[in-house]
Amino acid sequence: MKLKLFFASILMLTAFPSQADFTTVSLAHEVNVSSLTIPTSKNSPVRFNECDDCEFFTVRLTPNTRYTLNGRTVQFEKFRKAIESAKAAEHAGVILLHHLESGTAVSVAVIL
Repeated sequence: MKLKLFFASILMLTAFPSQADFTTVSLAHEVNVSSLTIPTSKNSPVRFNECDDCEFFTVRLTPNTRYTLNGRTVQFEKFRKAIESAKAAEHAGVILLHHLESGTAVSVAVIL
């Protein structure tokens, strides 16, 4: 009987949610490819806005920023060329993951 009570008390203790404080580390921005300005070098800022009436954000790219094109990680130069050619079509969306504390871009992903 004591064993059943012990397991029941353990289950009840694990069932309650923890009281942890959550902090946002990174923020994902979903933008249209036409509102994204990709720089010519990896260590420069990228500029974008989330809507026509929204203000522009500036986030710094680093050598550690990951560039994803159609689900595949690519080099910066190939990614930049794909973005420039996609701007004419204006149908592609971009997801930019922004690390808030450092002000840098963790990843930039686009599906064409």
